[in-house]
Amino acid sequence: MTEGRGRPRSTSAHRAILDATRDLLAENGYARLSIDRVAARAEVGKQTVYRRWPSKAPLVAEAVLDGSHAPGPADTGDVHRDLRAWLYGLVAFMADPRNAALIRALTAAAAEDPHDAEALYERLTGPQREELVQRLRAGAEAGQVRADADLDAVADALVGALLYQTLAGNDSLSLRRADGLFDVITRGLRTDAPAATTDRPAAESP
Repeated sequence: MTEGRGRPRSTSAHRAILDATRDLLAENGYARLSIDRVAARAEVGKQTVYRRWPSKAPLVAEAVLDGSHAPGPADTGDVHRDLRAWLYGLVAFMADPRNAALIRALTAAAAEDPHDAEALYERLTGPQREELVQRLRAGAEAGQVRADADLDAVADALVGALLYQTLAGNDSLSLRRADGLFDVITRGLRTDAPAATTDRPAAESP
């Protein structure tokens, strides 16, 4: 069906398009997604889709980011326990085949359009990463995390390692792998760990 000229944009049509996009991404991936297929699945005309999104990249970005925000770690007073619980939750989310397909599709869309890459960070990666850093900072203030630890690097390592496995389609994304990652990272956060060195290799002469 096609909307008539001048007709207000339908909220139900907008929702149907986003739902159809997510379903098709989960079924076939980003490469096989097309505006034609989205319109057919949502039972709207192609122009109804194009009036909202000029191409599939921004459509995919909105469909995946729509209402999504994975919370950061809770604060129970034990930063290591909170980090492990948060990591387990993130692993469970990313190990779900549908969620993994949507994450891969969003990354592909972001690679096509810098604006989508910015939206990915501002609406999904950025807030979660900041909440993680804040929880680590609170742990440092409570004396549970080494005061000189590079908390930004810790956040990048935790999120980046899981994201890499998801993008690579690695079936080993599991709680066991999460435990290994957690143990490696948190050993460097212990207050009795050696202080980080700032020494860097001297630059080689050309």
